[in-house]
Amino acid sequence: MSRYLIPLIILLFAGPAWAGQPEARETARMNNCTPKKIEVYQNQLGSEGKTIYEVTCTLPKTTNPDSKGGPDALLISCDQALCEVMRPLSADKK
Repeated sequence: MSRYLIPLIILLFAGPAWAGQPEARETARMNNCTPKKIEVYQNQLGSEGKTIYEVTCTLPKTTNPDSKGGPDALLISCDQALCEVMRPLSADKK
């Protein structure tokens, strides 16, 4: 009896797996972005909650001084255990 009770209790208290910064970092790497900084951009709470991260990328140096380069950040949406790229964006220069 007790050998079935302990796993059942563990399953009842086990929560769902939620994606976080490590999953967002890996998603950025798979999209040719070496992450420099990861910040929470937007957080939606509730049963259908998800987190959107802004991942700032390290861009390679260019030899052309006139090139403006492309976007240097990605918006990555993480919903439960799945992260996906929403869109690239240009990070604010401070």
